[in-house]
Amino acid sequence: MQPIEHQAILDLIPAYALGSLDAEEAQIVTRHLTSCADCQAELATFEAVVDVLPLAAPEIEPSPALKGRLMNQIHARPHDDTASLPESTGPSLWQQFAIALSDFLAGPRWRPAAVLAVLLLLIGSFFIWRQLNPPPTQFALTATEAAPGAQGVIEVVGRNGRQATLTVTGLPALDPSSQYQLWLIQDGQRISGGVFSVEADGSQTITIDAPQPVPDYAAFGITIEPAGGSPGPTGERVLGFNL
Repeated sequence: MQPIEHQAILDLIPAYALGSLDAEEAQIVTRHLTSCADCQAELATFEAVVDVLPLAAPEIEPSPALKGRLMNQIHARPHDDTASLPESTGPSLWQQFAIALSDFLAGPRWRPAAVLAVLLLLIGSFFIWRQLNPPPTQFALTATEAAPGAQGVIEVVGRNGRQATLTVTGLPALDPSSQYQLWLIQDGQRISGGVFSVEADGSQTITIDAPQPVPDYAAFGITIEPAGGSPGPTGERVLGFNL
């Protein structure tokens, strides 16, 4: 193997991060990385991009009827009659695209630039998809046995996602020594989202100013606490939501 200059190694880093180099080139880059801090930093940057590529494809929930149709076809097809199997229709459009992309990335020396272009295209597609499919802006809270007739909704109203409103109905009115307290829950940590009392009809609306975007929290809960609130939940939970 002939030595390769530093700039040529740098050009191979994107393809190396994707694992699309041939064995000889990968070996050269691996050996170079052991002694080159600049290339190590470049590789770390591209590996961070590669790590988020799976997120660019949104999850799709299949139709509930799909399993039933598939099972009906399996049971209806004779297991020992191979003649009844449909003829192959060739690769799908997506399979053809994947094959073409693989051949494209296996090309000559300008491959790193092509890989980078594909990375940028996929990342751009991901952000477009996020704009078309924004995080949920409403969270319906579920009542517990402590207040079976209660309902609650958290609605995000601020552009940065940190401002929201909580609207509750059907909560029992408490004596003056107690109030309801909203909890924003993330990674097992609970922070107060507000302390409130309800009107005579059990309704109330409060404003939430959260330290981070409300959709980022994993769960929400409302408990009965001493008037003025508590550092952490101590009373019965009356409403809640879990992602």
